[in-house]
Amino acid sequence: MNKKMYLIFLFLLLVFALISCAKKIPQFNGIKAYQYLEKQCDFGTRNPNSEGHLLCKNYLINFLEEAGAEVKTQEFTHIIRGENYQLTNIIASFYPKRRNRLVFGAHWDTRPWADLDSIKANQNTPIMGANDAASGVAVLMELAEILSKNDPLTHGIDIVFFDGEDAGTAGTEENWCLGSAYFVENYEFNTEPQAVIIVDMIGDADLQVEIEGFSYKNSPELVTEIWKIAEGLNIKSFDTKLSNYIFDDHYPFLEKGYNAIDIIDFDYPYWHTLEDTPDKCSAESLQQIGDVLVKFIYSK
Repeated sequence: MNKKMYLIFLFLLLVFALISCAKKIPQFNGIKAYQYLEKQCDFGTRNPNSEGHLLCKNYLINFLEEAGAEVKTQEFTHIIRGENYQLTNIIASFYPKRRNRLVFGAHWDTRPWADLDSIKANQNTPIMGANDAASGVAVLMELAEILSKNDPLTHGIDIVFFDGEDAGTAGTEENWCLGSAYFVENYEFNTEPQAVIIVDMIGDADLQVEIEGFSYKNSPELVTEIWKIAEGLNIKSFDTKLSNYIFDDHYPFLEKGYNAIDIIDFDYPYWHTLEDTPDKCSAESLQQIGDVLVKFIYSK
């Protein structure tokens, strides 16, 4: 072999080595995620103390166990409008012994009252919550499936489904985000998570994710990293415009000093109405959020 051929051989060997060492990014399946959204809605409304709430709880726990996660629950109660709510956070840990961890969360409860419905007679009726609950959970369910079927990571993942997020009083901070607040106060990490990412209301067929105010104020580097991933994937629904300050499940984490952000499309005309149904959501929107989260995880 002459010198030129030898150099070409070394070059090709180097290229092959680089390709082999490159991290494989699994494919997110937005269609499956949408099916998980529909399945949750098949249980009916999932407001605390309802039959749908209990059925969905058991479904989620079984699903996560079958995905190979170490599943724990946090059971707690809270009195709202004179009713004692039985609430459950569901925690699924992948690679639980890893000290470097990422936390992904979504609330799984639905609002007990359609207080923003245009028809006054509907305003005490529980909502279906296809987007406002089921969409975030659906994305994280598909993420759990991906984690169960792909090569081990060097860091651990905790997927948390929070209960009691959506029973608050409009215009106040009272009775919102009960599950995430309880989780932060009672869950013991081996080490502080590197990042906490909350997904909420991300199934809107007209998806437009602006930067939430508390997220950027407290965790600007994490916001920048996620939005740059979206830009690199040419996902146009991630907008660099700074949005409102939203009291959501990331807020209790921020109060404790965690690196946390909220990925949310708050511009949703069916919010807290009986019209928040699966036909207002799309697999394409779930796909876009899922692609960003998978890239974030498997690029670490």
